[in-house]
Amino acid sequence: MNRYAINIILFIASISMGFGQAALDEYVELALQNNPGLKASYAQFEAAMQRIPQMGTLEDPNFRVSSFGQMVETRTGQQMARFSLEQMFPWFGTLKEQRNAAALNAEAVFESFKNDKNELALNVKEAYYPLYELEESIRLSEENLKILSSFKTVAISKFRNGNGKLSDALRVDLMTNEINTEIAVLKEKRKSLAIAFNKLLNRDENEELTVEPYRAINSTTTSRDSLANNPQLEVLRKKVLAAQAQERLAEKQAMPKLGLGVEYIVTQKRPEMTFADNGKDAYMAMFSVSLPIYRKKYKASIKESQLMQTSFTTMQAETENNLIAQYEMASFELSRVKQQVDLYSKQVAQTKQIITLLLTAYGNDEANFEEILTMQQMLLKYELLEVTAKKEYAVAIAKLEYLTAN
Repeated sequence: MNRYAINIILFIASISMGFGQAALDEYVELALQNNPGLKASYAQFEAAMQRIPQMGTLEDPNFRVSSFGQMVETRTGQQMARFSLEQMFPWFGTLKEQRNAAALNAEAVFESFKNDKNELALNVKEAYYPLYELEESIRLSEENLKILSSFKTVAISKFRNGNGKLSDALRVDLMTNEINTEIAVLKEKRKSLAIAFNKLLNRDENEELTVEPYRAINSTTTSRDSLANNPQLEVLRKKVLAAQAQERLAEKQAMPKLGLGVEYIVTQKRPEMTFADNGKDAYMAMFSVSLPIYRKKYKASIKESQLMQTSFTTMQAETENNLIAQYEMASFELSRVKQQVDLYSKQVAQTKQIITLLLTAYGNDEANFEEILTMQQMLLKYELLEVTAKKEYAVAIAKLEYLTAN
């Protein structure tokens, strides 16, 4: 199979049952609503959005009032006060580039939020599947205790009939003690896992959990090409575009700023004189221009933006390589555990057949009771290994879905 166009079919052909999704989906949704880290990530996005209107507006206009300590005499009278209003305008296109840069930075923050959201969903799944594994392990162990109890009854019955040994029943007790201890340990472990899971959902650590049984898993297809959808890459793409916009903005900021204004002068009439325009107030239009003569800071700003573009582009390549490596490892893990599930499923079925045959032979005094106990112990081992493999299979699927943003 071409390693650059790997298609992985996520299915369990030989597994009759899959993980229950109803409760898991509810827990994922609950985590997305309540998790403090995700709320903080979204608040960062909202904060970034607030920078857009800040960047797309003109500077505040300047208003000045001047009063003369000593009146200035003019032909038309004494100048009493002067009022001026001026608005500075950045170079053409500067405001547009400011908005573009702010908007692209906000988009990058949003993509980061999406990645945090996907990562949280993965964390919930990775915390949920071990809980299922634990529940199944306890259930299988308790079922095994019931089977051993029936074996003990048979052994005692044969002993009373003079066809068996009391040591057979005692061997059952030894195995029962071991399994009871394992069950106790698993239940203690469940408490720790449940607390960690509830904290992931940001709720009370003693909240009751619902862990559903297996159900059929729908077939799903994912491709390595889908890695392009990963928000981690989109974050860096947006940052590259934002740095490009920042470079264009730096070039605009290196251009002069233009100012337009008006000035109004209050004039007092000259006493005992009559002539046209006596005491007439004066007003004038003003035009100003800034002189960006200190070029070093502007050149440094442009160079900074160019270097940031290089940095983000390099980071994008590095992230893509890491995602490919993680995808390949998850793909291998999926294939490996699929083979293990198939193997353990066959081993469980064959071991059950052997136990049935041994029980029949034991009833006819043709088999050793120790063989039955050994095979029963092996059956529990294979059943537990099968459950673990199914858990790992589900985790591998979740990992691939996270990497491909599926």
